[in-house]
Amino acid sequence: MEETSHKLVESCQGGYVLLSFLLPVYNVKDYLEDCIQSIVQQDLEGIEYEIICIDDNSTDGSYEYLLELAKKKQGITILKNAENKGVSYTRNRLIREAKGKYVWFVDPDDMVFKNAAKSFLYKAEEVNADILLGNYIRVEETTKGNADYVTNWDMIGTNPEQKKQYLPIDQHGKMMCSVCPGLFLRSFLLENNLWMNEKMIAQEDTLFYYEFSLKTKNVYKWEVPCYLYRQRKSSVMNTHNEERNKKYYISMREMLKVYIKHLENGDYTDLNVLERKIHHSKQNVVTCLAMIHDKKYIKSQLKLLRKEKSYPYKFRKEVFKSSDSFLRKVLIYLLPIKPFFWLYHFLYTVYDKNRR
Repeated sequence: MEETSHKLVESCQGGYVLLSFLLPVYNVKDYLEDCIQSIVQQDLEGIEYEIICIDDNSTDGSYEYLLELAKKKQGITILKNAENKGVSYTRNRLIREAKGKYVWFVDPDDMVFKNAAKSFLYKAEEVNADILLGNYIRVEETTKGNADYVTNWDMIGTNPEQKKQYLPIDQHGKMMCSVCPGLFLRSFLLENNLWMNEKMIAQEDTLFYYEFSLKTKNVYKWEVPCYLYRQRKSSVMNTHNEERNKKYYISMREMLKVYIKHLENGDYTDLNVLERKIHHSKQNVVTCLAMIHDKKYIKSQLKLLRKEKSYPYKFRKEVFKSSDSFLRKVLIYLLPIKPFFWLYHFLYTVYDKNRR
C-alpha cells in the first residue's frame, strides 16, 4: 500500500490529473454544497483531482449556485448543457470533458463517504482494476454533512472470477445497480466505446452494468462503503406522472431492444444470463405500460409488442422472489394474460389518482 501511495503521488507531479469527480446537476440546489464539500474534504493531499459539474438546465437556480461555489473552492469546473438533455447525455459529456485517469460518478444530491477516494485509488492501482466498486449507505433526506457511519463490512477485495456478485449493497444488504459507488478507468470506457444509453431516463445504470461486463473481467468489488445515498422523496426517480411513466416505458423498451440485439449478434458471454435479462425486460416493459393512464396509447403499444413478439411472454416465477406485496406479485405474474393486464392497469390508475 505504501509503494502504491508513492506511485500515485509521483504520477500527479506535473499536473497529471488522477481522479475526476463527475456531477450531472439538475434541480438539486439544496444539496450541492454538502455533495461538493464531501469531495473537497477527502484526504487527497498530493493527488491531483478535479470536480466537473454540468448543469442540465436546472430551473431552481442550481447553475447560479454552482458558480458561487466555484468562486470559493478551487478545482471545480462548471459547464451547462444548451438544453435539457437528461442524465445519460450529461454523464457522457462529463466523461468526454474529464482529464482524470479514473472517473467517479457522483449524483449531486448524494455524498462521497469520508476519505473513501484515496483508499479506492490505492486499491484500483493495486489490483489493476478497470472498475472498482464498493458499497453504499442509505441516509435520510435531511442528513447534513459527511458524518462517520459504523458498519460491519470487512475490507475484502475480489473480482468476478472469485465472486460473481459485484453489485453495490447498502447497510441492509440491498443491492443496487448504480455507477456511483466506485471508480472507472476512463481509458477503459473510451477504448471500449462504453457510454450511457441516451434514449433511457431510467435503469440506464443497469444496462451499463451488463455492457461493461462483456468487455472486461477486471471488475473488482471491495466490501467497504464509499458512497452516501440520500433517500429523497422529491428526486427524479421518485417522481411519477403520465409524461414520466411514458418515458419510463420507452426506456424499458430500449433496454429490451439492446438485449435482443446482443442476442441476435451473438454478443454475450453467458446465453442463460442474457435470456433471463430479455425475459425480465419483457415483464418490465409490460408492467410500465400498464402504469400509463392513456388507454389509446396502451392499446397501440400492445399491438406493437405483439407484432414484435414481446407480449404475451412466458410466465416468470421469479416475480415471487421480490419484496412486493403478495397481491402485486400475483398480478405481475399474470400480466401475460390480457384481462389481468387490464386489471393491473385499473388498480394502478385508481391507486395513482388517490395518492395525488
